[in-house]
Amino acid sequence: MEEELGSALRVVWTQIGAQRYTSRPGRTSRREGRALIGFLDGTSNLNPRNSDEDRKLVFVDPENVSRYPPNPTPQPGGGGPYPGTGPNFPADLVPIPTAEPPWTCNGTYMTVRVSAFETTPWDDRSQNEQERSIGRFKVSGASLDLTDELARVEETPAFASDQNNLAVPLNSHVRKSHPRRSPEDEERRIFRRGYPLIGAIDGGMRRGLVFVSFGRTISTQFEFIIRAWLRNPDFPQPGTGVDHLFNTLPEQVLCGGYYFVPPLHHRTQPWTWSLPTAG
Repeated sequence: MEEELGSALRVVWTQIGAQRYTSRPGRTSRREGRALIGFLDGTSNLNPRNSDEDRKLVFVDPENVSRYPPNPTPQPGGGGPYPGTGPNFPADLVPIPTAEPPWTCNGTYMTVRVSAFETTPWDDRSQNEQERSIGRFKVSGASLDLTDELARVEETPAFASDQNNLAVPLNSHVRKSHPRRSPEDEERRIFRRGYPLIGAIDGGMRRGLVFVSFGRTISTQFEFIIRAWLRNPDFPQPGTGVDHLFNTLPEQVLCGGYYFVPPLHHRTQPWTWSLPTAG
């Protein structure tokens, strides 16, 4: 890509590393890759290559903007996707888009978030405590409300059809990041990948995560997930608390940003961006 773009591209920073850790060398499958905290990484991820429905959540379609899920009302039981269930939402959620320029069709919004974690408190916890923080079994990756079998790792959690099933705690990462309480929740999913970050600092090792995600919007997907769900102590009901993973794995955000990735003229040539013309 650098050769094709010539003087239009300048390298400002590079980082060599591994995407995910496995028990063997070579490319990892969705059922093998593990994050630094030991759990399978990327479970319940979108699959835009093979699913038209998932693709619609990743790439912009200017004709579909009017059908984006709206922000819920701040008051509990105020209507919307969770009537009478009690969650409170921030009053200052970012407004949803009302239109997209035609040239953005098949482009996507990218979020990059680089964080360092204090992992000692996490490592000191028992496997049972770690599993309840995540909401999945550590070995198989299956939801805690299922059985601990590798074959069930992609199976829908039982709480999706029974929100009173608390085998997966309400403040677990799985239940806060993908609550499955409303059909609108499914439209907020993102295509994401985490890359381990390891470096030396103050005579020791710093561990962290380079998190990259893609979606058709930022406000109705990544930002909504972070602010209305993960860091909202009153979701899915008042007093639930923030995502328990944040409490057990203190985070320091190092850098990051929001970006728009233009559509391509040729899908297999990532340097063939389709950019708007001046004027």
